[in-house]
Amino acid sequence: MEIPGYQPFYLSSVDDLRAELTRLGLTLPVDDDLSPLAQPLTVGSKQIPNRFCAQPIAGGDACADGAPGELTRRRYRRYAEGRFGLIWVEKTIAGQPVKPAQLALHAGTLDAFRTMVREIRAASPDQPILILQLNGDNPEQLLRAALLAAEAGFDGVDLQGTSAALPESLTAIQKRAPDFLLAIRLRVYEAVRGGFGVSATDYRQPDLTEPIRLVQRWQDHGLALLNVTAASPGLRGADRAMKAHADFEIPDEHPLMTLHRQISLAQALRAAVPGLPIVGSGWSWLRQFVPHVAAGTLRTGMIDLVGLGRSALAYPMAPAEILAGGQMDAAATCIVCQACVQLREEGAAVGCPIRDPAVYGPVYRNMRRFDADQLLAGAKRCHLCEAAPCVAASPTRVDIPAFIQAYRQSDESRAYEIIRARDPFPELTARYSPAWLESEGACIETTLTGTPVPILDLQYAISWRARDRGATGVRIPPTLTGRRVAIVGAGPSGLAATVRLVELGYIVDLYEQSDRLGGVPTRVLAAHRQLDPRPEIDAILQPALAAERLHVHFGATLGKDVHWEKLRTDHAAVLLATGLWQERSLGRPHGVLGALPFLESPPATVPDRVAILAGGDAAMDAARAVQQRGAKEIFIIYGGPRSELHWHLPESWFATPGVRAMMSWEPLGYETDQEDHVRGVRLRHADLRLETVVPVELVIEAMELQVADDLRPALALPVRGVYIAGALVNGGASVGRCVAEGLAIAEAMHRDLSS
Repeated sequence: MEIPGYQPFYLSSVDDLRAELTRLGLTLPVDDDLSPLAQPLTVGSKQIPNRFCAQPIAGGDACADGAPGELTRRRYRRYAEGRFGLIWVEKTIAGQPVKPAQLALHAGTLDAFRTMVREIRAASPDQPILILQLNGDNPEQLLRAALLAAEAGFDGVDLQGTSAALPESLTAIQKRAPDFLLAIRLRVYEAVRGGFGVSATDYRQPDLTEPIRLVQRWQDHGLALLNVTAASPGLRGADRAMKAHADFEIPDEHPLMTLHRQISLAQALRAAVPGLPIVGSGWSWLRQFVPHVAAGTLRTGMIDLVGLGRSALAYPMAPAEILAGGQMDAAATCIVCQACVQLREEGAAVGCPIRDPAVYGPVYRNMRRFDADQLLAGAKRCHLCEAAPCVAASPTRVDIPAFIQAYRQSDESRAYEIIRARDPFPELTARYSPAWLESEGACIETTLTGTPVPILDLQYAISWRARDRGATGVRIPPTLTGRRVAIVGAGPSGLAATVRLVELGYIVDLYEQSDRLGGVPTRVLAAHRQLDPRPEIDAILQPALAAERLHVHFGATLGKDVHWEKLRTDHAAVLLATGLWQERSLGRPHGVLGALPFLESPPATVPDRVAILAGGDAAMDAARAVQQRGAKEIFIIYGGPRSELHWHLPESWFATPGVRAMMSWEPLGYETDQEDHVRGVRLRHADLRLETVVPVELVIEAMELQVADDLRPALALPVRGVYIAGALVNGGASVGRCVAEGLAIAEAMHRDLSS
């Protein structure tokens, strides 16, 4: 029989579904009695209150240290509100995170996971069972993380690691935590030639001999719950038999055939391993008819639990509505648009842009910003102005019309060279500069249509593609000036000056007090904005390092590891570009932190009530960080009007529940307890002159960056051959301006040394 290809699911009634199953020759029970879905299930010492399981889908929204972010916690709170009886929390690394935005459980994130568990349980009208999926190849790490999961309040763990080592891990965990549920989510059929669970003679057919043997062995070592999933075979095209379709991808067959395979495999495992409860997968294809087939499979003993993945993202209230009213709303179900899959593949925060548009619509549109069609459409809106206002507003004075014209002509190499002529770090500038205050704010399309040409997006895309081609490295001149210069501080100004001086023929000693190049963008902002400047920095500096025209000295603090006199003795000139790292402070009792130290090493959790003393650039990032870490009330306190507050988030952010914008309130000082821990911020209204105290448990000072006290004497002395640039001069300007000033000071140094 010819296998029907994928077909959109246009069935409108349960009778249509029965007819379609008959047409396809599939035997799946369809029931009108949905009562089996409400039945509790005992697993080990735990009772699952109903038969709905929220499947683990990686959300890509964790904090930098692996702690659950605000969107992570929101997702699982919504599952709890929707009455999922079993909530299977997504892939979590046992130990430190491997990739950005990935959950990771270790001692530093334990409190954050504990907070999330409390929030889930508080949000549910039932008592859901919580399973945490733990990934790791090291049995000791898995054991440590599993014990931390138990301490955080989870009911069990799903162990994902080396198959051969899993029995050892199961036994070790069971011995240390006898009541802890041990679970495994297993792909029992890989659907490719030679794959796991695949027939040796026909890749389109499963052979469960090996999966059953493994599961039986795991059960002997304490496995209490199995979550079964499977791929579907590639049946058409050049990749058939060599590449399968995951259970969330569009199959090469009718989706009911995919579901039938998933349920049949789960049923076969259930029969082969008696007494082991089985979660069945693949239900999202059924849309509003999930409860009818799910109830039938439960009644006939094919599976024990109904696992919803994409449909849970789209419709987290589905179990509650099914249990209360006996049906799902067709208009709320997953429509298989694959938007969540695209978000996952791009490493963005994963959710349903269609059913949850206020939260994930902007995430999806932001992801699409760098698609070729979007960039070209934006470039075509450029008027290629003469005396272009965008160029005048750009700190680096990049010839924007020229590089956009080259891009429109499909000459990306020339476009990059035009950008690079004025900006050696165009990716850094594009991703960290406030476009609306600079080039894009001056674009005439902003006035004409309200939507500027995406200048910085174009610059970023052109530049990272040039980096991928290996075209971004600093140009090494054939001859040297014979002089050596020192640069103290590897932020945007110091790096820009480094590149220009190397290109002018100098040998550069670059001193950086931390262990990373890039200054504030790398040390403070990268993790919170999920952007990493280091690949661009490394690619640009590599030729200079290889040619020994550049020597980088990490862990070099001025006045401690590096001294003025030696710098001046050993170098023809010295550039001081350390940046500003000291916040203006009202005093530092316990519980009061500067924004930069807080952002560089944020705690996994924060108290419920937090005040941000705003005014500086770091205030916004600090506010987002405390929100991610569970603050219930966030007070943004600023002594001036909202129009003067330097804030990059949309105005709608101030309407977020729990956010309190207190404009024109001047912070005066702190109220503390007997242990000198902050208990409140004293405020005075700038116009009304009223005074009040806002009770908080944490204050983050982000009012204004200042020159560090130990640098002031050095800056007060005019010394020939010593130059100053960056935030020490401009007070903390945009990345683009710092890059431009770094280039300018390098040219000035060269002129002075050449005269």
